[in-house]
Amino acid sequence: MGMMDDIGKLAQKARDLAEEHPDQVHKVLDQAEDQLDKRTGGKHASQIDSAGDKLADFLAPDHPSQDVPTNPA
Repeated sequence: MGMMDDIGKLAQKARDLAEEHPDQVHKVLDQAEDQLDKRTGGKHASQIDSAGDKLADFLAPDHPSQDVPTNPA
């Protein structure tokens, strides 16, 4: 069994856990996006948001990403 097999198993385990807890996945990804936006001064906000949505859809495909503000005004 090679390193790629191990990585594949870890990725599948992450996906399985994300499927069990999709709301937590979206919450954590939204928080990470907010931090990245702050650290980049908002210069790459649309790319960060798009990447976060794609990652959320990969991890929890049965629960599509929703743009829900983490800090409602």
